[in-house]
Amino acid sequence: MSGKITFVGAGPGDPELITLKGAAALREADTVIYAGSLVNEKILELAGHAVFHNSAKMNLEEVLKILMDDYHAGKAVVRLHTGDPSIYGAVGEQFRELDKAGIPYSVIPGVSSVFAAAAALQTELTMPEISQTVILTRNAGRTPVPEKETLESLAAHGSTLCIFLSVSDMDDLCEKLLAAGRPPDTAAAVVYRAGWENELIVRGTIANIASKVSDAGIKRQAMIVIGNVLRKDGALSKLYDPEFATGYRHHRFHGRIALLALTRQACLKGAEIASGLADHVLFVPEKYARNVPNLHTRTFAEGKFGETLSENWPQFDAFIFIMAAGIAVRHIGKLCVDKKIDPAAVVCDEKGSYAVSLLSGHVGGGNALAHDIARITGGRAVITTASDVQNRPAFDVFALEHHCVIETPETLTAIAAAVVNGEPVTVEMSASLFNAALARYSGVVLSRERNDGIVLVCAGGYELRLRQPRFVLGIGCRKGIGSQRIAEAVNEVLEKHGFSPEDLSEIASAEVKRKEAGLLEFARGMGLPLRFYSAAELNAVEVPNPSEAAERNLGIRSVSEASALLAAGKHGKLYVEKERLKDVTIAIAGGDYEC
Repeated sequence: MSGKITFVGAGPGDPELITLKGAAALREADTVIYAGSLVNEKILELAGHAVFHNSAKMNLEEVLKILMDDYHAGKAVVRLHTGDPSIYGAVGEQFRELDKAGIPYSVIPGVSSVFAAAAALQTELTMPEISQTVILTRNAGRTPVPEKETLESLAAHGSTLCIFLSVSDMDDLCEKLLAAGRPPDTAAAVVYRAGWENELIVRGTIANIASKVSDAGIKRQAMIVIGNVLRKDGALSKLYDPEFATGYRHHRFHGRIALLALTRQACLKGAEIASGLADHVLFVPEKYARNVPNLHTRTFAEGKFGETLSENWPQFDAFIFIMAAGIAVRHIGKLCVDKKIDPAAVVCDEKGSYAVSLLSGHVGGGNALAHDIARITGGRAVITTASDVQNRPAFDVFALEHHCVIETPETLTAIAAAVVNGEPVTVEMSASLFNAALARYSGVVLSRERNDGIVLVCAGGYELRLRQPRFVLGIGCRKGIGSQRIAEAVNEVLEKHGFSPEDLSEIASAEVKRKEAGLLEFARGMGLPLRFYSAAELNAVEVPNPSEAAERNLGIRSVSEASALLAAGKHGKLYVEKERLKDVTIAIAGGDYEC
């Protein structure tokens, strides 16, 4: 009596995403050959009485031998592939050999990881007026692709790309996309283990997705999606768009963050939150370490949570507790010293429904971090500070966000009390800074426009005086670069270091860049003056990061740092040292306003 061979798609990982027909085949199976760690072990539980073979340790001949031998022995054999067998399932060679042997077989389709990724991203891959074509492909690696199917040629179509088996070399992949003419700001996303409990999403653009994926530690088992369908509305964001400037980084936290979790579910939620944060370490119990992806993870032993927290309290700018609020409060209460120096603390439930700012909401950035967490999890930020609840400005936060020095700290508390008690507020400052930071608040009036970097706040009979340095953006760039690429690089540096466009007063570069069309267009778009310096002027400035390449090619030791310092004046200092983003170098210097 002959048996039966069935090729079954296991789906992307979630055991509930295998088809009913596939699950029925597993329940009837005497033998299951499954695709190693790519198949969730919970799916194998459906075939309770079967003999299992892990094909990750087998070659084609060994797989075929089991298929044929067990078929001739009258057994029901399931060849279980991840996702859908027809997409990079390596089933073609198995079909051919079975056909040669005259052995019948059937195929049950599965949910491909490409669709699990789209579901995780909550996106439509075919969006009207953006893309009506989806290309499923992979980058050439150890196995070549046909000459007419290179990633560069396919990317040139402008269609949505879903790229399999290629996350191990994102730098090469992104270079090919750019070479094909895809704009650097094209939306990109990588979904690690779509449909699994430790699913992880990294979003960005072609220009920055490679570095973000590297930071997340993703090396395999990920789907790459490229295309502006990821933006949902198709709107293209530019650094100097008005909407971008007024909505820029209202809540973005900057600093070193520790995430702490106690339960298995909390560890998974912690990994999700960590994926959207820049500088972080995730602390998890030793027994759950294998449940989280290879992020910046540290473990602690059973019963050592309190000790771990105490040891790390001075080392981080913020702590995120994925646990009951009571646990966090009891532990941090022993560690608090003063609101001026205490780190921020936010507690989040295991489902990510609420992110509650507990400590250092303003100066420490706890409120901003709670908003960041809520955006990542789709939950709600819970803020209790009076100025936020009443939608009133907090000038300690204003000073922090705009890099101001508080020259009269003794009046800060009185001003804060007057503001939350509804006293009228008048301010003297630049109109651009007022429009960007304070115009949205009722009861706050710009009484005098000034452009000397001084900010005066009057309320309740008190006066608060702040001083903002005059910030200059120094830029060096490759010849022929476009304005959009410069904007992308500047955007990344500003966001990384907590600056916003309205903080900038000028752009500076080298004289040899005076006719660089992309740089000129970028400066016009920002509405900022552009100043150039000669090689002799630039070479007279001492900088921390001189460039051998610039000196060799242009006769200039530094462009971005030296030009920023020169434009900032004799008392200027670097706030952001040179950052190199492939073909753009950026530095930010601050100095006094000229009287």
